[in-house]
Amino acid sequence: MPAVDSVATARALYDALTETLRSSGAEDQLNEVVDQFIELARGSGPREAAITSAVPLAQEQQTALVQQLQTKYGRSLVVNFDTDPAILGGLIIRVGDRVLDESVRSRLVAVQQRMLNS
Repeated sequence: MPAVDSVATARALYDALTETLRSSGAEDQLNEVVDQFIELARGSGPREAAITSAVPLAQEQQTALVQQLQTKYGRSLVVNFDTDPAILGGLIIRVGDRVLDESVRSRLVAVQQRMLNS
């Protein structure tokens, strides 16, 4: 399969979109259409996320995390919160098959491994 020039392809899509909107008298709806296109493109991505913390997070913290994840993965992402005192602190965030482990426990294990390997 030949390589695709992503810049040229994006430009062609943009030109076609703006021409379609212009011809239907809807130029002012470009931002809304682009937002919907992004949502559609993200539609095949993960639908659920799990955030684990050592203690329950405040509502403001939960809201901020949900907003950040939905910005990246789409508004339809459902975020579930859980607590596990064993992680000691920090967060473990799972979205689809991606895991971001910023827990205190994982950092301590990494330090222990480095000390044992030295």
